[in-house]
Amino acid sequence: MIGKAVLISLLAVSAASMAAGADGGWRLDANMAIPEVVEEGIAWYDPGQPPFRLSGFPWFEQDKVFRRLPVNPSHPLPPAVNSLANNTAGGTVAFRSTSARILVKVVLTSKSDGMFHMAPTGKSGFDLYVGPPGSPKTAGVTRMDEGVTEYQAQLFSGGKGWNEFTLNFPLYNGVKSLRIGLSEGAEIAPPSPYAGPGKVIVYGGSTVQGACASRPGRYHLSIVSRRLNREIVNLGFSGNGKLEPELAEIMAQIDSPAILVVEGERNAGYEKVVERLETFLRTLRRHHPGVPIVVMSANPYGNEWRQAGNRPRILAFQKELVARLRENDPDVHLFDSSNLLGDDFYECSVDGSHPTDLGFQRMADGLAPFLARLLKPGT
Repeated sequence: MIGKAVLISLLAVSAASMAAGADGGWRLDANMAIPEVVEEGIAWYDPGQPPFRLSGFPWFEQDKVFRRLPVNPSHPLPPAVNSLANNTAGGTVAFRSTSARILVKVVLTSKSDGMFHMAPTGKSGFDLYVGPPGSPKTAGVTRMDEGVTEYQAQLFSGGKGWNEFTLNFPLYNGVKSLRIGLSEGAEIAPPSPYAGPGKVIVYGGSTVQGACASRPGRYHLSIVSRRLNREIVNLGFSGNGKLEPELAEIMAQIDSPAILVVEGERNAGYEKVVERLETFLRTLRRHHPGVPIVVMSANPYGNEWRQAGNRPRILAFQKELVARLRENDPDVHLFDSSNLLGDDFYECSVDGSHPTDLGFQRMADGLAPFLARLLKPGT
């Protein structure tokens, strides 16, 4: 017979094991802990003020909020798009500084919980890159508790002399407030300029928005932005890139486009692509003659090794449309994503649809050189 003391000990061990299992055991690993942030010796700055360069929010000067579409748009927005515009996908802050440490103080618009297929670091976190254009390196990513709307994090320490920093915003959450913490007395200066004044503006659905990268710097458009040293405006609206004509009108209002990219296939479906895509493209062209316009087809679904579904049919229509438009407009192009992920495309998504970091890396490997060839001198 088991003694009472032994039984109590066994129950305690069992309870501890169950508790560890309930949170995946991550609290038992010191490398997964959320460290205390020490604010001593730190001065806090508003990234919306010089010399910081805020990118990816075309209407920030007008509205003073981290939002990808105007607060009071000229055309009515679908309710879902209006909500998703508050997700800060593609936003960046860049600067140079002699600061030994970089901290952030963040207030989110919704809780930091992850989605079933996307890490909280990608959904609600910031990550930081250090280095000049052409050679930035990952420096850190924010760590936060589950279910919070406010957090602080240190992303960099041990800096000496001047360094160049780029901070990437969350992909699937909004940001009410951001403050950047630098060492007291550190010098600050504007970042190195972009390679050109023109923006690469990309419209689409969840993949364009960044689902399901592990952190903001690992989705394809962030990688492309670093490689080309270009501002990219992310107009990806998860599940809602449906080619509404109102979105084309608002997209066309963004100044200084170098390239306009449209991927409406996944969310619009065959019927709406046939109905709306040409009108969408012609609206962009009416506002921006001579600017390269790219129709970007969708990646294959993870289960297409069994059955291709509707994608080949949509691709055939897009090829025909682009060929017809090019008869009078050579600045319209097709980027065919069919083979972008490689022969093992089925290994490149988290759920059969949304890319992992591997999928996004392969997308960037194909997209970056294609866009580089389309950039015109002076743009």
